[in-house]
Amino acid sequence: MGVSSRFVADACAVIAFFTESGRAMTPAGRAAMQDPPWISAITVWELTRKIGMGKLPPLTLAGGSLSRAFASDGFLPLPLTWADGERANALPPLHKDPMDRMLIAQALNAGLTIITNDRLFDGYGVGTVW
Repeated sequence: MGVSSRFVADACAVIAFFTESGRAMTPAGRAAMQDPPWISAITVWELTRKIGMGKLPPLTLAGGSLSRAFASDGFLPLPLTWADGERANALPPLHKDPMDRMLIAQALNAGLTIITNDRLFDGYGVGTVW
């Protein structure tokens, strides 16, 4: 990847970090969010989808869009690959959310630790921090 961050943030980490300044997170989780981490295209899709459906309030971020705000804050875009899609489909069905399964596959393929409080991720052998 060519960048030093070892972390990828899931949607709950992004929400906690930007709406609560990470107060619910451990010091290690806040530090990982300040590294700055990778943010998957799947996470941007999940957040914008939930905002559009009214399940989340709009996040007030500089630049008027998540992608512009993330870029201006130094977050790193983690694209989806064909191998990620294959791996997500091959994962055991411990977690039912397809977006989280894709994020798990990306993290496993890239050797990244996921910033999350979702304990279901542990069953996949992927590193997590909160």
